[in-house]
Amino acid sequence: MDADYAGSIVHRRSTIGCCTFLGGNLVSWKSKKQNVVARSSAEAEFRAMAQGICEILWLKIILDDLKIRW
Repeated sequence: MDADYAGSIVHRRSTIGCCTFLGGNLVSWKSKKQNVVARSSAEAEFRAMAQGICEILWLKIILDDLKIRW
């Protein structure tokens, strides 16, 4: 997970990026502008981390439904 603070000059929004690996293999990736304007780089990083955790929990639910042990 990573975020840049206010990378968009026009909107001052941060961009987040997240890669999820399972057993050394890339299973998902995401890059998008955050929906809100962060007040600091720490806030931008925190929002990126929260988004990444949501992605991991979503993948865990899918793997559990498919009965795949991770």
